[in-house]
Amino acid sequence: MPIVATPEVGIPLPFDTTPEEIDDFRQKAHAMFLTIEELHKQGLPVEVTEADKKEAHIAFAASKMPKTPTPGAIVHLESLLSEWDQEVLDVGRRLRNYVTNKLLLETADEDAKVRLRALELLGKVSSVGLFSERIDVNVTHRTVQDIEAELKKTLELYGGSVIDVEELELEEKPKAVAEIDLDAELGTPKDDAGTA
Repeated sequence: MPIVATPEVGIPLPFDTTPEEIDDFRQKAHAMFLTIEELHKQGLPVEVTEADKKEAHIAFAASKMPKTPTPGAIVHLESLLSEWDQEVLDVGRRLRNYVTNKLLLETADEDAKVRLRALELLGKVSSVGLFSERIDVNVTHRTVQDIEAELKKTLELYGGSVIDVEELELEEKPKAVAEIDLDAELGTPKDDAGTA
């Protein structure tokens, strides 16, 4: 019997923090833990009391550091966050294994369409990468001289010749429209009428 999961819509997230805030909280907590750890190596005694545990749980639930956390609370908060990190990674791994195992079972189905689709999805698993949908773009950087040499070879192959434009001397350089004397170019009306 298949398990049917129906998601409920409209349930708010358990906290109102952004991923950036959570990441910042995690970094701050770890930095504080490393400081306490270094101080402990230098002789600072660190003892985790029940009050420290409560303070760490409150900080963990709120994803906000208390103003003046005790060393014990910081140590316990680090252990809570490390356990949470491992649990999140473990859930992803277990879910990936579950889906892969279900797809493997579907490859033995009687229907050819189901078998083919299951095999296709198994091929798209990142560790297999058989049907990965990616485009490899190779960019080769070449100098202007290399490109010019290649163009010259191609032109010579088709019977063309290469003319260096910079070496050509133009008889008359083009002028802007404002520089052209229209009377001199087109003639004046007096010249056309024969009166000068």
